[in-house]
Amino acid sequence: MTLLAVMAALLAPTPVGVGEREWRISLYRSEVVTGRVKFNVRNFGEDGHDLAVRNSAGRVLGTTPELRPGRSDTLSLRLRKPGRYRVFCSLEGHEAKGMHAVLRVKRRPRG
Repeated sequence: MTLLAVMAALLAPTPVGVGEREWRISLYRSEVVTGRVKFNVRNFGEDGHDLAVRNSAGRVLGTTPELRPGRSDTLSLRLRKPGRYRVFCSLEGHEAKGMHAVLRVKRRPRG
């Protein structure tokens, strides 16, 4: 593999598939390394949902618009610190009803 190919692979975002429906969120990858992450979100439910990501300090890092049933969107974020990030639906009452999951972010290996 050439140095250019290695650099491109390191800079490419890690894709994370996300399925939403009443009242749960499914992450198709529950662990990533630090860096850019691209959440590919699909609403399989019958109600509208969005997707938000919160760090361990409680700060919301990004949110998609509300997705109507059957619609998809993406959310791209740079997750710089290792730890646990909460992925959830921020519409009123949805997180409390169980629409949340945990994404674990690990330090990128050196070398």
